[in-house]
Amino acid sequence: MNRLREWRDEFFRPGEIQLLVWSTAWFFCLLGGYYQLRPLREAEAFSRGSDEIPWLFLASFIAMLVASPIYASVANLGRGMRLVSRVYRFFELNLLVFFIAMQASDPNIAAWVGRVYFVWLSVFNLFVVSLMWSVFTDAYRSDQAKRLFGFISAGGTIGGIAGSAFASWLSQQADVSYVLIAGIVALELCQQCGRIFASALRKQNQANDESDNPIEETPALGTTADLPPTDDLASTDDADPPKEKHSMWVGIRAVWNSPYLLGLCLFMLALQACATTVYCEQADFIREANLNKADRFALMSKINLWVLSLTLAVQLLGTAALLRRLGMAIVLGVFPLIYVVGFAGLAFWPSLNWIVGLVVVHRAASYSVFAPGIQVLYTVVDRRTLYQAKGFLDTAVVRGGDVMSAQLFGLLRFSGLSLTAIAAGFLPLAVLTGLLGMRIGRKQAQMQQRGRPAGHD
Repeated sequence: MNRLREWRDEFFRPGEIQLLVWSTAWFFCLLGGYYQLRPLREAEAFSRGSDEIPWLFLASFIAMLVASPIYASVANLGRGMRLVSRVYRFFELNLLVFFIAMQASDPNIAAWVGRVYFVWLSVFNLFVVSLMWSVFTDAYRSDQAKRLFGFISAGGTIGGIAGSAFASWLSQQADVSYVLIAGIVALELCQQCGRIFASALRKQNQANDESDNPIEETPALGTTADLPPTDDLASTDDADPPKEKHSMWVGIRAVWNSPYLLGLCLFMLALQACATTVYCEQADFIREANLNKADRFALMSKINLWVLSLTLAVQLLGTAALLRRLGMAIVLGVFPLIYVVGFAGLAFWPSLNWIVGLVVVHRAASYSVFAPGIQVLYTVVDRRTLYQAKGFLDTAVVRGGDVMSAQLFGLLRFSGLSLTAIAAGFLPLAVLTGLLGMRIGRKQAQMQQRGRPAGHD
């Protein structure tokens, strides 16, 4: 017991535990609510298979492009709990409207409500999650973020597991549209956690102000004395990030002028093509299984539960240690092998169980290992190039890649190709993606050893 107390006193600073508890509870409730709402999106969309997926992806991409500057304008109004409450209450009203609309008996109205809901959920996720993290990055100093954000993220993963389990249970007890009411409750709980967090933060800041230590030596929680943790991870350079505006064309030029970033761009496009193809094949296999809406909802809830449970297990084993031990060349080379094995199985032994297994493995590996690994690739990029290129890669390449890949899948299906033929056709792409990933991983290791920024290639 004494050893545990010593570890607590060594790891946590005075006043941090209460803040950590309520910020973790906030993220727990938020992802718990999101993973109750997400299965309803697929349950609605997959009733028509992949026929509408390309257009739903395109509509979601356009909605995100429109919503991003709106979010930036909203964020500029302030990051306090008053703004968070207004935004969350707005989305609660949206959920209530969707709940009422989904009670419609007209199948045409129900279909359009499902389409709008598919697009809406992407915008919802952008606002509610980004606002929460903006509050946290303002409240915690950089050194605190490095110690505590891992706990907060783990709390969110556990919340997603709880939300998925609850959604799966609810689908057996009532109409699946009632998860929208559960989503409203989750957003209300988020606000209560946020208010307690803000109150504890104010008390901690007051205590720091009244202490004998000058603020210059011990910055109070909630100050902006340090850069957000993402800046620290991006570069070892202590200079402030460039202030000039970065257009999409600036990002394109930055990627084009760096062979390293250009290779990364091609790698990400190829991976998005594989991932989107798996998503579309999943939609068609579920449609062919003739599942009703409640069964589709229950299946997607279970998939989310399995994905998040596997993700948490890998995270507990230590993602950072795994990346260091294996090295980026192996991580980036092995990850596409999931698609190689998955597409081979779909080509020769197509079944709903196989596609479900593929979805679970590739999503869990992406969340737990691959996504953190991609961030490691940016650490050898100089700060100016990073700020110019990352927005283009994360938005145009990743989201735009989804849209283009979905459109390609739609064309292949329209031309008469079967699901097995499409899977077999993507096998060579998955193999080439693995080889390209190994090449990029080796390049990253070489540049890290030389200490040479990628922007200077």
